[in-house]
Amino acid sequence: MPFDKLQQLSGPELRKEWARCHGAPTPKLSTELLRLGIAYRLQEKRHGGLGRETRRILRQASAPSCEASGSRPDLLRKLTPGTRLVRDWHGKGHTVTVLDKGFEYDGKIWRSLTAIAKAITGTHRNGPRFFGRS
Repeated sequence: MPFDKLQQLSGPELRKEWARCHGAPTPKLSTELLRLGIAYRLQEKRHGGLGRETRRILRQASAPSCEASGSRPDLLRKLTPGTRLVRDWHGKGHTVTVLDKGFEYDGKIWRSLTAIAKAITGTHRNGPRFFGRS
C-alpha cells in the first residue's frame, strides 16, 4: 500500500490494515497513531528495520533497572577506526581520530580517551563522557 493512501483510510479500514501489516490484533490507538504505526511497518518491510546494535541500545535504555536505580546503562557503541570525535573546550576545537589500537590527537598516538581529556582539561575526566560517548 502506498504511504499517501494511508491518509485516505477511515478508522475501521486502518484497524484492518494494521492487523494485516502487523499480523496482530489492533491496539486501542488513535487513527493518527495507527497511520504512523502502519507507515513505519511498511517502511521497515521496504528498507529493513533497526540494526541489532541499535535494538540492543534501545533495550538497555528502556530497561526497568535503569529507571529504578537512576543509573544509566553502558550505551557505548564500539568505535570504528576512522571515526572522528570532536569536542569544543573553552572555545577551542579538539578532534580525535579513532585508530585500530588507540587514538590520534594533536599529532600523537594515545591509549585512551581519558588521557586525551586530561591533556585537554588539565584534570582527570572520564574520557568517553568528555567526548559524548556515554
